Amino acid sequence: MSLLFKIPGEDNTLYEENRKLSKKFIPTPPILDTDGIKYTPLGKANAFKHSVENFLQENSEPYYNLHINKVNNSVNSYFNNLAISSIPDLISSPEVINLFKKINPRKSTGSDGVPYKAIRMLTFNAVTRLTKIFNKWLILQYFPDAWKIVHVLMFPKRNENRKFPGSYRPNSLLSNIGKLYEKILLKRLNDHCYSKNVIPDEQFGFRDKHSSTHQLF
Repeated sequence: MSLLFKIPGEDNTLYEENRKLSKKFIPTPPILDTDGIKYTPLGKANAFKHSVENFLQENSEPYYNLHINKVNNSVNSYFNNLAISSIPDLISSPEVINLFKKINPRKSTGSDGVPYKAIRMLTFNAVTRLTKIFNKWLILQYFPDAWKIVHVLMFPKRNENRKFPGSYRPNSLLSNIGKLYEKILLKRLNDHCYSKNVIPDEQFGFRDKHSSTHQLF
């Protein structure tokens, strides 16, 4: 009861405490792999690895090479005839700060270990330096390989036997700074595509304020 009086009511602290107290921690049981039961964290990780590799395999159906060649030729022709501007729209510090305000600080941390809470606490000088780095990479058309590394977590599926590795679904966590840079790139790609009419009107999927159901109308 004394704990309740210490919790402020103007924020989400009460809900956070309730979540901590009501959340049940269920450890991962031994995992049954193809060569036996795995008890250690390394053994379980390898079992999950083999399960994901077996599930995400290359399509065994024969490829339609004529269509593939047609698509490749079309893409190569587009890029060969593309007039690339010398300098893209550079990134400003207010743009980065505005992006910081929109992120959810509770999002999980990626492989680099930098949480969103730390990013949102960056000083203006640090944001300015980060903006300069972003602009340099934008001009050089560079994306760091370290940001392509993912931290994979396995979550159990509902109502399935947790001793089998196939009863878990993978969830990939990327670098939070890398995801911010991706949002900046995505905005510029969208602006370019819409201003140059790159995306045909018949394209409804994966477009802002569009969905495949709109195509029915």
